[in-house]
Amino acid sequence: MTIEAIVLGSGKEVGRACLVIKGESGTIMLDCGVHPTITGLEAAPKLELVDIESISSAVLTHAHLDHSGAIPRLLKLGFKGKVIATLPTAALVGMMWRDQLSIMSREWPEESRLWDTKEMNKMLAKRLRYVTYEEKIKLPNGIKVVLHDAGHILGSSFVELEIDGLRIGYTGDLGTSSNHLQYWDASDLEGVDVLFCESTYGGVERKGREALERELIDAVRSTLESGGKVLIPAMSVGKAQEILLALKRHESKLPDVPVVLDGMAYRATRVYSQFIMYMSDKIKRTFIINGEDPFAWDRLLQPRTLKKRRRLVEHKEPCIFVAPSGMLKGGWSQWYLAKLAPNPENAVVICGYVDPQTPASEIVSGAKEVEVMDFIAREKVKVQINCKVYHIEISRHAMHSELCKFIATVKPETLVLIHGEEESIKKLIDSAGSYAKRIEVPINGSIITLKE
Repeated sequence: MTIEAIVLGSGKEVGRACLVIKGESGTIMLDCGVHPTITGLEAAPKLELVDIESISSAVLTHAHLDHSGAIPRLLKLGFKGKVIATLPTAALVGMMWRDQLSIMSREWPEESRLWDTKEMNKMLAKRLRYVTYEEKIKLPNGIKVVLHDAGHILGSSFVELEIDGLRIGYTGDLGTSSNHLQYWDASDLEGVDVLFCESTYGGVERKGREALERELIDAVRSTLESGGKVLIPAMSVGKAQEILLALKRHESKLPDVPVVLDGMAYRATRVYSQFIMYMSDKIKRTFIINGEDPFAWDRLLQPRTLKKRRRLVEHKEPCIFVAPSGMLKGGWSQWYLAKLAPNPENAVVICGYVDPQTPASEIVSGAKEVEVMDFIAREKVKVQINCKVYHIEISRHAMHSELCKFIATVKPETLVLIHGEEESIKKLIDSAGSYAKRIEVPINGSIITLKE
């Protein structure tokens, strides 16, 4: 009885997560994302390597597009099964897909678009199966699935899977210590036969959360007190909420200025407010005792017109803008950058991981000019970076020591390291490789025999 894993994405790269596990009883897919810096059909996983019609079910670990963005494409290729996800993930992913569809429709040639409105709506309305953490799911073909809280973003999961007697773990993206989400418990996967583990931050340690938030507040305060405005580009789901809570928690240290939460970040935060019971015990207790929504804040603004946005950037009063995208590759953050970056009184604060070959990476590396898309004018513009630039490692990803802790607790027979660049994977092997009898480092297209 042979069981194989086919790596369709995230092999020696960050993003484009997609695995297929194929056994005698059936075939299941884990995630199906897009590459964060590639456009067109090449952004998708290598779906042509498998018979999509043979996949009976898929599991979506969380809503971020590098794990979810190619899922509607499965319908175009003949997928007839269900996609298993938590309810918060389902609520967030519809929002992410609509935003992705808008970008594809606006910026991609029609023949290179991964999917269309019909496929997205069909997936959302008919193919998502909502489950809760720790719910034991037995699929018709006998494959067993359990989703555990990964603590990365709202509703994120790591997966426990049993197929033909083989027990498999798949981390998706693991979270780091957080003030609003539960921390993961690796003991749920203890002793699995195979662990597919992300390695995004292999070899990278960060300062403690308090120290990082102090850096953030100091950068914001110094800019505001000198009369400037602050732009914090942030991923709509996860990072924007983390930044918002940090600013709110330290509001007594900041001048009393408006905090603009724009675009999809505002809508995603409203979804977060609806799923308090998926958050940390501290937040749940506060909500139960006081009825307090952690994301409600009287300083928050959401401008609904271009006229209001222009007024905010042109007005002389200080202001904080939190807007997607975090990499300055799309969304309102590009527009705000073009308006704010030429002024040396202002500041841009980049938080967390930056993908190479993105405007955020260029700015962090010291570039004095970057090119971004002004989607209002529908043209690319060159932006002079005369403002102050800060890079603060506030991240929702597990860092090196946490990844090592996860692997050390699980102690799998076989460890497969994915979703990381080659150097990160090497450092993780050096520190945690001894906890597994066999280590695999696949590339996209690799087929790994898990059981013969």
